[in-house]
Amino acid sequence: MVTLNRTEPVGAPALRYVNRLSDHLFVLARHLNDQGAGDVLWTPGANR
Repeated sequence: MVTLNRTEPVGAPALRYVNRLSDHLFVLARHLNDQGAGDVLWTPGANR
């Protein structure tokens, strides 16, 4: 969408929708993967 936006106008609602969709798919994937039981959680500042 960002690349397309460089050559064709993409409305803010479409960009917002794709952003929310990607968030949803990420959370859904974690849920479907043993409901996140084996996930390594991100800790801000832990990689410094």
